[in-house]
Amino acid sequence: MTPTTSSDAGIDSLVEEAVETLRTFELTEYEAKCFVALMRLREGTAKEVSEVADVPRARIYDSMDALQDRGLVSVQESKPRRFRAVSPRESVELLEQECRTRLDHLGAVLPRLGSPDRSSSAGEVWTMEGETAVSERLATLVGNADDEVLLAVAVDALLGEDLLAALGDAVDRGVEVVIGSPDEGIRQHFVDTVDGAEIVETRTWWDGVPIEAGAVTSVCMVDGNALLVSADAATDLPGVRKHRAVWTDSAEAPVVGMMRPLLASAIRGD
Repeated sequence: MTPTTSSDAGIDSLVEEAVETLRTFELTEYEAKCFVALMRLREGTAKEVSEVADVPRARIYDSMDALQDRGLVSVQESKPRRFRAVSPRESVELLEQECRTRLDHLGAVLPRLGSPDRSSSAGEVWTMEGETAVSERLATLVGNADDEVLLAVAVDALLGEDLLAALGDAVDRGVEVVIGSPDEGIRQHFVDTVDGAEIVETRTWWDGVPIEAGAVTSVCMVDGNALLVSADAATDLPGVRKHRAVWTDSAEAPVVGMMRPLLASAIRGD
């Protein structure tokens, strides 16, 4: 019996990872295994692919037909038929285009589902949790800004690429963007990435850096009528914390009127 080497184990791990990732793009298990096998072979017959992929030979042809329909495999009508995978770069581009097409379609359909009578002016306040979710909600609020963004951030975990891009886009649209932080490193990061924004030091909600556990992590107001306040909160796991936020995009929410003067004073010195 031939012993399994560390190299073999490494390849097996890569194959498993590739198959599982491909399956998230709606490939069946057999299709994913066949495609990965072809990537390893570059080209081969049904028999060769079956041996490498560990897929029944009877299922090779329908799997290859499905892969060919998606542009991932080319077929040579020889005897026996031979199959060839596109290059790794081409495969990624094809799958990326499929995803983009679906997302574009979804982006066109979803807005049509809302009721024409629906209004966000009833003063609703919403809650959410999760570092990524809070950062993305901040990015969405900033992306809707017309006149003014007031933002205070005390932790770099919320500085996602989408938020930084939204702030930059807001500046480019002529929106007045003022950003405050108690942390010099965070302020410098904003200086480096959000050209045209006013960056100031603010310690209204914080005594020092790093901030204390449970403290406010961000406060954002957009156009005087959309507000988000986040804080970190303990979890059941020792030493592990998560971001939680309350937010509203309604000027009628009482908390908006209460926070506007405080935030303007804390960040702008009004």
